Amino acid sequence: VVIVTSGPGATNTVTGIATAYMDSVPMVVITGQVPRAVIGTDSFQESDIVGITMPVVKHSFLLQSTDELTQTFREAFHIACTGRPGPVLIDIPSDLAGASMVFEYPDAVNIASYKPTYRGNAKQIRAACRLLEEASRPIIYAGGGITISSATPELIELAEMMQIPVVTTL
Repeated sequence: VVIVTSGPGATNTVTGIATAYMDSVPMVVITGQVPRAVIGTDSFQESDIVGITMPVVKHSFLLQSTDELTQTFREAFHIACTGRPGPVLIDIPSDLAGASMVFEYPDAVNIASYKPTYRGNAKQIRAACRLLEEASRPIIYAGGGITISSATPELIELAEMMQIPVVTTL
């Protein structure tokens, strides 16, 4: 979890967010924002951090009401940690950050538009197998997805069966 102020505080997180996105690191970034009444007026310390980070986050939220706060936090952590892990941004206007509210944390999350798939694409798998079979000097370049999916035994079995060397990312 990263918590930063609006403006330069938020924009200074972009490199870290992009790194988390590329490395599949679950992260929730909570950014301060100017009050709702002045969003879009180029006010002091305002930056469109939702727009700036759009290419490097799994999802972004710009809160409009304290009624959304607890559900948004629950959804943000769910999205960050499920499917391919990655960063999620929650932008909170300062007038909401200072508001009173009743805290009710939801027990569960059900996001109709977010259903990550864990099943491989058969066509892509066949294409990859064909490329491995046809390669004169194949090499397997394995990343963090192997660890996240607990697929190390399958990777070892494939590499040993086909006598293919394996190198890994950091």
